[in-house]
Amino acid sequence: MPVDDPFLSRAFGLLWESDRPLDQFMASVESGAADVTVRRQTHLQDRRGGTPINNGEVFADGARFRFGDATFDVFGGERVDWASPSDDAVPAAFFGTVVAIVLAWRGLVPLHGSAVEIDGQAVLLAGPSGAGKSTLCDALVRRGGKLVSDDLSVMKPVADGGVPVLLPGRPAIRLFPGGSPSEGIKHLQPAPMVDPDRELPLGSLVLLQPSAMAAGPAGASEALSAQLFRPRWMQVLPHRQTRLASLFYASRSITMFTLPGAKDRPDISIDDKADHLMSRLSNTGGLDPRFGE
Repeated sequence: MPVDDPFLSRAFGLLWESDRPLDQFMASVESGAADVTVRRQTHLQDRRGGTPINNGEVFADGARFRFGDATFDVFGGERVDWASPSDDAVPAAFFGTVVAIVLAWRGLVPLHGSAVEIDGQAVLLAGPSGAGKSTLCDALVRRGGKLVSDDLSVMKPVADGGVPVLLPGRPAIRLFPGGSPSEGIKHLQPAPMVDPDRELPLGSLVLLQPSAMAAGPAGASEALSAQLFRPRWMQVLPHRQTRLASLFYASRSITMFTLPGAKDRPDISIDDKADHLMSRLSNTGGLDPRFGE
C-alpha cells in the first residue's frame, strides 16, 4: 500500500522507502522509485514450505526472520514487511540480518566487518565478536579516515580480473560508552562518512586474530570467505555461487595481514594498533615485534 509521506534513506547503494524512519541509515531527498520498500503490518500472512535456518525460514520468494517478538518477511530483494507487538519504530534487528538477506537476494556479498576509507581505498576490519573491529574503525576515523560501513559491509559481485568494491552503509559506529565493555552496552555514534553514492575499491583486509593466516592464494581466499555475514543464511540464499566466486576473485587483488584482537593482546592499546596500521597501509613503518612481525 502506498504511503503518503514515506521516509527515504540511502544505504548500500540502494534507495530504501519506509513508512517509519530507518534511523540507522542516511536520510535521502531523492525522487523516483525505491529499490526496497519497508512496511509495518498488524500481522503477517502464513508462509509455508520454507527451509528452516537459524531463527527463520527461506522460501522460493524470500525469507522470514524472527528476533525477539519481531518478525520480518523479506520478499525477494525488493520488499520487507514486519510486525511486532512491542515496537512501533523499526526494530534494530532489521539493520543487521534482515538487510543482509535483502542484499544477498539482490546478488550482493554481505561481509561481517567494519570498513574505513584511507587514501581512496576501503580497508575492511574483520574478526570474531569482541575483537575490536568497531573500536579500531573509530580510531582510524579519528586519524582522518572516513567511515564506509560498520559491522555489516557489502561488496559488489566481482568477476575474474575485476576490482572488488564496497558500498557505503550506515553513517555511525556502534561503540561502548567510554570505550570499555564494562561501561554499558554499545550505542551508535555518528562518524564522518564517505559519500553514500560512492563505490570504494577494497584495498586491504585486516584480520584481528592472534595467528597469521595460511599463506598463498588458497589461504587468502579462505580468509576472505570466512568473513561472510551470517554464513549459514548465505549458504541457502540465492546467488550462493556468485558470492563464492566473488570472494575468490577479490582475494587475488587485496592486501591481507593480521593484528592481534582486543582479547589477544590487551596490553596493546587501540591507539598503538591504529598507528601501526596506518604506517603499514602507507608503507612508512618498520617491523614491530609486538604485532608478530
